[in-house]
Amino acid sequence: MSIHIIGSSGFIGKAINKKSSGNTKHLFYSSKFKNEMKVDINDKTTWQNLKIKKGDKLIFLSWQNLPNYGDDFHILENLHKSINFLKEIAKTDISTVVCAGTCFEYGLQSGCLEESLNTDPVNNYAIAKDTLRRVISNTFAKEKINLAWLRVFYPYGENQNQNSLIPLLDKAIKNKEKKFNISQGDQIRDFIRIEKVAEVFLKCAEADVNQIINVGSGNPVSIRDFLENYIKNKNSDIKLNLGFYPRRKDEPLAFWANTQKLSKL
Repeated sequence: MSIHIIGSSGFIGKAINKKSSGNTKHLFYSSKFKNEMKVDINDKTTWQNLKIKKGDKLIFLSWQNLPNYGDDFHILENLHKSINFLKEIAKTDISTVVCAGTCFEYGLQSGCLEESLNTDPVNNYAIAKDTLRRVISNTFAKEKINLAWLRVFYPYGENQNQNSLIPLLDKAIKNKEKKFNISQGDQIRDFIRIEKVAEVFLKCAEADVNQIINVGSGNPVSIRDFLENYIKNKNSDIKLNLGFYPRRKDEPLAFWANTQKLSKL
């Protein structure tokens, strides 16, 4: 049994690669590769590089143009191409597919969010992800393929997009800047180390999970408290410039993951 990881050159993919520790049964593919491990969901000629055998698993991470969450590209390009690719995968002997979803699928719902809630996404990225889940859920159910849909909350760590919050803070600390501009910082969020996220993806593939699972810490914390603790651990004296940016309108003030399902893994 092999686990095929599609989109392995991204944030989560690199963490999974590191977590797998050279396991020869973990096969990593990316549109950026130039050999037989090149798989580009935009190029059907590369799909033949996937040699899927009966009982194999697949982790689907491929998604372009992040973190521009409001871009039409997510619906017009990413959604369409992801559906086509996964429908083709459904014709193989794959047993389980693990897909990266997003906490933004819950939309503006607040509090501790559990997987049974109806989704109500408000940005194009989340709309595209939620639509993808709905479409392939039906396809996979007909083919008796397990679908683990993982709604990832706020991962951080090595190889994160340099325009994300923590890498920008790291850059400011490195440059010995006096202050770091953020919003009010009172928003309650759920931050989780990328190493833990990678562990969950692999575990869901290995265990043939067939359900939606929140991937978060389950620990609500304000952005301000999280960043101040992060700064303290970095032995920096940089100050947060609160209120410089407005709060995002496509996120509620406070939300975090219900992790009861996750804990059962």
